[in-house]
Amino acid sequence: MTDRWIALIHRPGPALNGELIFAHPAFAEHVAFLERLRDRGLLVAAGPLPDEPGVGMTVVRVREEHGDVDVTSLATTDDLCVADGYLTVEVRTWHVRFTGAN
Repeated sequence: MTDRWIALIHRPGPALNGELIFAHPAFAEHVAFLERLRDRGLLVAAGPLPDEPGVGMTVVRVREEHGDVDVTSLATTDDLCVADGYLTVEVRTWHVRFTGAN
């Protein structure tokens, strides 16, 4: 099995009603989700995209030792900020051809 790379694009969800996600109490659930990804060794990087307020990207790398991880399910149900509608997520497979490190 080769590594699987996934980009998660997060955008403000309908439950925000125009509020800023980074200041909303529900954002703590998103941070907790990212910490769980990190603890499992799946998180590569995460953060806001500065050209679009409230939008961010998370990069996930699933290695052979992680087994068959359903990243879509994690991104839509384990991230309670997404499940509760404060963020939406677009799950995109990324075909990485080159990296700077192992």
